[in-house]
Amino acid sequence: MVQNSQKNYLYKCDQLKSIRQDLTVQRIRNELTVKVYETHARIALEVGDVPEYNQCQSQLKTLYAEGIEGCHMEFSAYNLLCVNNNRDLLSSMSRLSDDAKRDEAVKHALSVRAAVTSGNYVLFFRLYKTAPNLNTCLMDLYVEKMRYEAVKCMSRSYRPSVPVSYIAQVLGFTSVLPIIEGSDEKDMDGLEECVEWLKAHGACLIPDNTGEMLLDTKASSSSLYMPEPEDAVAHGDASLAVNDFLTRTS
Repeated sequence: MVQNSQKNYLYKCDQLKSIRQDLTVQRIRNELTVKVYETHARIALEVGDVPEYNQCQSQLKTLYAEGIEGCHMEFSAYNLLCVNNNRDLLSSMSRLSDDAKRDEAVKHALSVRAAVTSGNYVLFFRLYKTAPNLNTCLMDLYVEKMRYEAVKCMSRSYRPSVPVSYIAQVLGFTSVLPIIEGSDEKDMDGLEECVEWLKAHGACLIPDNTGEMLLDTKASSSSLYMPEPEDAVAHGDASLAVNDFLTRTS
């Protein structure tokens, strides 16, 4: 019922917490318990509620360690993507089994962490487009920083300018996949989104003789900045209004 509900995330979150509490009180620790925590974790990831996801992930580690079946590989990949420091990352990597290291989702997560650590923004956004399961949701945590560092790097490395269309493609605003029906329209939207993103970060844009927008790299190298996030909310979903907290069952 909760999974199929059309109500908002906060309603689903409350319902799943109630189910989790019932399982705890009744000391039920089986595949149903794992399914409840996995379901809640996925729903939390989809709206960017990382703290709630971390609570579920913590319990799932214990349940998996007890030998209860579940989507262990999928959540091993998520765990690699959400750890905050190198010490925890190395600890998580050291606990990976040989089977886990061969799993496609885990290999993808390890490649993402390598791309982030080395600042390889080209590889990062290639991996972003091919992410399995909900890996993309956790990669979103790095997207803003990776794009900013990439544009800073381009501003130092290229002279005198870089086409915005190239930047949009490299930084994942537009598609680099084979042309499909409707892709041109999506690419135009992505190009416009890239232009707005660059302006919001202090980039200097100029048109060429044909009207194509270019990044003025020399001017941008000293004008780029990271803006403060707008409308930041604790649960990670800015589309949820404050009234939702008061009408969770509406």
